[in-house]
Amino acid sequence: MAVTYYAILTAVGAAKLANAAALGTTLQITQMAVGDGNGNVPVPDANRTTLVNEVRRAPLNQLKIDPSNASQIIAEQVIPESVGGWWIREIGLLDNTGALIAIANCAPSYKPQLAEGSGRTQTVRMVLIVNNTGSVELKIDPSVVLATRAYCDEAIATAINRQDAKASVRAATTANIALNGLPTIDGVVLVTGDRVLVKNQGTGSQNGIYVAAVGAWARSADADENAEVTPSLTVSVESGTAQADTIWQLITDAPIVVGTTALVFQDITNGLARLASPALTGTPTAPTAAPGTNTQQLATAAFVQAAIAPLAPSASPVFTGDPKAPTPAKFDNDTSLATTQFVQRALGNFASQNSVNTTRALTLDLAGQIINCSSTITVTLPSGTPEAVGAKFQINNTGSGVVTVQSPAGQNLYGVGNGTPRTFVLGPGDTVTIGYVGGGSWYGWGGIQLGASAGFASSLSPSGYQKLPSGLILNWTSINVPDGAADSIINFTWPLAFPNAALVATSEILGTASARAANINTVNKTGGAINAKNQGTSLATSAFIFGIGW
Repeated sequence: MAVTYYAILTAVGAAKLANAAALGTTLQITQMAVGDGNGNVPVPDANRTTLVNEVRRAPLNQLKIDPSNASQIIAEQVIPESVGGWWIREIGLLDNTGALIAIANCAPSYKPQLAEGSGRTQTVRMVLIVNNTGSVELKIDPSVVLATRAYCDEAIATAINRQDAKASVRAATTANIALNGLPTIDGVVLVTGDRVLVKNQGTGSQNGIYVAAVGAWARSADADENAEVTPSLTVSVESGTAQADTIWQLITDAPIVVGTTALVFQDITNGLARLASPALTGTPTAPTAAPGTNTQQLATAAFVQAAIAPLAPSASPVFTGDPKAPTPAKFDNDTSLATTQFVQRALGNFASQNSVNTTRALTLDLAGQIINCSSTITVTLPSGTPEAVGAKFQINNTGSGVVTVQSPAGQNLYGVGNGTPRTFVLGPGDTVTIGYVGGGSWYGWGGIQLGASAGFASSLSPSGYQKLPSGLILNWTSINVPDGAADSIINFTWPLAFPNAALVATSEILGTASARAANINTVNKTGGAINAKNQGTSLATSAFIFGIGW
């Protein structure tokens, strides 16, 4: 028998669905339209972009995947009793842009309106088969208020089933069981339909809440989906020789996949005292324990008052002996008690030494310590805070590798007297003291900084100098000696003039030809002259000059 009524995707809908699947996006179906087909039941045409004769268009009340077929999408619209006066012979689904996505015909149905003396609420439902339901966004505008009773019943049941507090079970297992038939569990003879807490299976993923049956058991409707089985699920046990009136809680952490994740339940009533007597209301009383008692006996108000009477008052206490107190954190500046440890640390003594042998970031609680590094590593300073101004680290390279000290992100490390941010590279035996001065700036000084001090200023280039703290200055430079020069006097200038006097100078010709030579002719604070010869041809060479002064 030929199919008379059916639904199909339009060409536009098929293209949009394919595009959504390819791009990983979703198609948003938002509205349903109905029409009267101009008096005839039309044949669905994939090339149509509108209904034959649309009589009503409104937002969907429900859009979901068919629970019985994951390839089918169910779209539903509820038409209230106040709307009507036309026939329904064709149905269309539209997306959020108004494009016709799917089209269907249906058996003619007249929708009356109240003004005609008859009215009814009518549900129009379209079932659509698609290749990839994941490409369709199942979202309904919450402003749509009409809903069928089935929809409401399903929504309420879903909400109840997802509560952590589940309906009670008749019995709970005490050992591994076969999940079928009607056995006796904890002294309870089960009947069909009894809810049972299964919690002792050898395979933990089988644990959960089941409904007893003559054949195979199934998980209960309120505990058979991932969203219904969550950490802290609780269930009460009604009957049982050992477990009647107990309450069990699921202590397995999320995420939980029903049938895959091992479920562990814990009796949260275990250890709770039963209130046989007395009822602790009003002003309960109990015997006062003897002074010095240190047991689980109740401590009455009289016992507590007697115990605290000898204690020092909180206002202006007078301590004796060797009282102790917690040592405040470094850089604290409040009314906390200052212990001897806090004072010694604040006086500038090194608190201790710490060995660092792997690349790491230091923390402010290490401030005031000697940091000994014995391998090739990078040490990052901590991020300075306003309270940490004055914090310092003594960092030593005690090994044979290279230790690199760098600033934290967003802050800078400088050498004393040098305004350019830098890192410190410590060779074997090198040391550096680094302190935080605030404003995101760290400064280093010590042996590693000698090269940056004015007393050791230098220019380490082919024509350069080296100053020493004693005032002594070493100068070196070179000058060209042209071909054909014979006892030529050639002037030179020191890279750094000697402030007081040139003490000694020497020169040496660069090259091996015997017809070349260079000797000092004159020398003074700013330079001098050499007596040079170069009697070769195409032997352009230079003379190296070295001088010491102060």
